[in-house]
Amino acid sequence: MQQPRPRVPSPNMNFVIAALLGIPGLLNIYGGITRSSVGDILSGAAALVYAVLLVRDAIHIRKTGLPAIPQARMLLIGFGCLTVYLIGMFMKHSG
Repeated sequence: MQQPRPRVPSPNMNFVIAALLGIPGLLNIYGGITRSSVGDILSGAAALVYAVLLVRDAIHIRKTGLPAIPQARMLLIGFGCLTVYLIGMFMKHSG
């Protein structure tokens, strides 16, 4: 009897999500530097960090067929980036 193939994230979808996070992240960082807004820089950096992590994971999946980081750890890192992003958005819109 064959073992079922382990479920792994789609590398193509990781690249799409990374682009959707990375491009606005770069724009937020640029806007934060030009307007000297810490909130923009924080929210942009959080989005960019998670985008880079997704690209790294997608490349590893393409090479080996397995994700580089376990799903549970990736989820915790994602929630950490989301927290920093929301703090940056709060700082951006509060002042």
